[in-house]
Amino acid sequence: MWTEKYRPSSFADVRGHKEIVSRIKAFVEQKNLPHVLFSGPAGVGKTSLSLVVARELYGENWKENFLELNASVTGDTPILIRKNGKIKRTDFNDLNKRYFTDGDTENRKMIDDLEILSIGKHDLKVKFSKVNYLFKHKVSKIADVTYEGGRIRTSLNHSIIVFDKCGNLVEKKCEDLKKGDLLITFKTILEGQPVKLDLKEYKPQSHIQLRSGLLKNPRINHNFDELPLDNDMGWALGLYTAEGCTSLNKKQTSGQLIFTVSEHEQNLVDRTKATFSGLNISTYQTKGKSGFDRTKLSSIQLRVLSTQFAKFVRNNFYNSEIRRAPTKRFLSQIFDASVEQRIEYIKGYFEGDGSGDWGSVARLSSTSKDCLIDAVWLSKMSGVEASYFPRETRLIWENSKFTYVKSQLLPAELFIEAIKNKKADCDNVRYILRHQLYSKRSGRIKKAIAQKILDNTNDSDLKKRLQELVSSDIFVLKVTSVTFEDYDDYVYDVAVPESQMFFGGINPILLHNSDERGIDVVRVKVKDFARTRSLSSVPFKIIYLDESDALTREAQQALRRTMERYSKTARFILSCNYSSKIIDPIQSRCAVFHFKPLQKDDMIAIIDIVAQNEGLEITPEAKDALIQISGGDCRRVENILQSAAVVEKKITVDSIYATASTARPKDVIAALELAVAGKFTLARDKLLQTMLDYGLSGLDLIKQIQHEIWNLKVTDRQKVELIEKCGEIEFRMTEGSDEFVQLEALLASFVKVAS
Repeated sequence: MWTEKYRPSSFADVRGHKEIVSRIKAFVEQKNLPHVLFSGPAGVGKTSLSLVVARELYGENWKENFLELNASVTGDTPILIRKNGKIKRTDFNDLNKRYFTDGDTENRKMIDDLEILSIGKHDLKVKFSKVNYLFKHKVSKIADVTYEGGRIRTSLNHSIIVFDKCGNLVEKKCEDLKKGDLLITFKTILEGQPVKLDLKEYKPQSHIQLRSGLLKNPRINHNFDELPLDNDMGWALGLYTAEGCTSLNKKQTSGQLIFTVSEHEQNLVDRTKATFSGLNISTYQTKGKSGFDRTKLSSIQLRVLSTQFAKFVRNNFYNSEIRRAPTKRFLSQIFDASVEQRIEYIKGYFEGDGSGDWGSVARLSSTSKDCLIDAVWLSKMSGVEASYFPRETRLIWENSKFTYVKSQLLPAELFIEAIKNKKADCDNVRYILRHQLYSKRSGRIKKAIAQKILDNTNDSDLKKRLQELVSSDIFVLKVTSVTFEDYDDYVYDVAVPESQMFFGGINPILLHNSDERGIDVVRVKVKDFARTRSLSSVPFKIIYLDESDALTREAQQALRRTMERYSKTARFILSCNYSSKIIDPIQSRCAVFHFKPLQKDDMIAIIDIVAQNEGLEITPEAKDALIQISGGDCRRVENILQSAAVVEKKITVDSIYATASTARPKDVIAALELAVAGKFTLARDKLLQTMLDYGLSGLDLIKQIQHEIWNLKVTDRQKVELIEKCGEIEFRMTEGSDEFVQLEALLASFVKVAS
């Protein structure tokens, strides 16, 4: 990655912050570095300067005297991410390939383009939250935790989120888990959006070159740029996932999709045929051999004659170059689709390779583990409870006759406490909880029963806290076993500043992000490193705490005492975005340096260095766009340049905006001017088109809107009112409100203010 390739390796390479660099350099030359606090926005050089200090002090052995901290899960841990507005079910191995390079010596990457499925810390609402770091490091032992319908493997000190006796979300290390503990999962509705399948790169050659000239290819009856993923197409592609394969010749100039179903499933063939025939794609039906007796024609084959579709399917339905049933995946675009289309996709899969009763208890079978995991995550984000089993995913609806619907279960202990503390009508509650009180096997209760208990509760604070839990989309699963095993590979983690939690696992459970912010790390790991002397000529080691403003207050108090006790053997470099979040006793023990966003001249110098070394031609307009988009963030500039340079070496303003997933200012201001002119419908269409063209989320766009308000031809008072409205809308979005509805509300307020 260019962010690492062009990271400064000496003081001379550091751009900007001349006063700060000169003072730090003087400390290093004297080998008498004090505790240091670096404060400032992301991408301005705080981490780079810290690494330069370590290299200048210790030379080649700097890593032995420099501590960074981690606690993580294995690379095959399933997660749900959103990148550039697109949702994907993936795992940490995939993130490792995206953000770390081969031979990369760094164990942490700052990330500014990724969200992960998380939960609101206060409202318990399942939603996507920003990730700002990806970590990795090696461990020698891991915990293998299995639970109802799922499994996860983590480093021993990684924490899983559980409930305490009062219903609060608390951390518990995996090495401390035991059989019977209750883990937190979810079943919710994540709203989707209209999805179109992009088929442009698979378009067949429309004409054939002959000696006499170009001849229209007679084999082409259809040629698509894109197709809407509607209910019928979602169902058909779900059926393909269960029962389909592709056929392409060696030159990939002729191909088809082949659906194979039992002879009594003509209805599936008819619906599939109608879906593709409606697109003017030819199909034909034949008898085929299947099952154990290969001498009988006991199946129906439907062949869909489309080389373009066959190429699309080969590139989007498999996780390997070997395209067979065990390597199949769900279509990634289905995770972005509407709930109705997701359900149709799952139903198509079920009708092809499932059993049971759809709408009650359904079983999806597959030789592909990835397909089964995809089915779990897609179902749970579409309002259907799901569990994973070897070679099977099981779906359970609330209206089923199945008596043990787990999505309605909560820990009974939370409500038993109401009796013990006499905060409820004890006689009524004892009767309601009779099974939980007198049976050791009943550690959970249904939400409906929990609601009855709350109705008999007279403690308003307790009732409010537990009512949020009963009304939420989360529930609990029971741990079935915890084992420990040797392991010699990387484990991974992400930092989620908003909630410090994320969902992960075969059946998603709530995990704590990096444990490096807790008091135990300061008390144990930092102390163990700090109490040993440096073996170099420098009498102290360096402990680097990035994002130190995310340390809990208790951890900061412990850190203050550690800084005092081990000042002879260790120096601390604390890096943060907001120094106000660092307690005064720590600030008073540090030399505090405030970093500003890099100035335009410094940014241009960095751009020129990258351009010269990589052979890029960057237009002046592109440089201006880079500087405006980055806001003084050097890392963002380098990431955008690397992405843009993949396509061509000449970098234009258009390629910058396309790569950065940022709308051009003129498009945003055009929508705002239409709103101010009272043309609400045109403004809404323009803003929606801008979001779709650039792949923007509502939060991305709201920041640009706020910036462009100052360029509107309205009074200063009106600008202030509009900015205030932007702040309100941004808050609603971060709390999980629908982005399109909120943006329409914002445009409506523009019309109202201007009138």
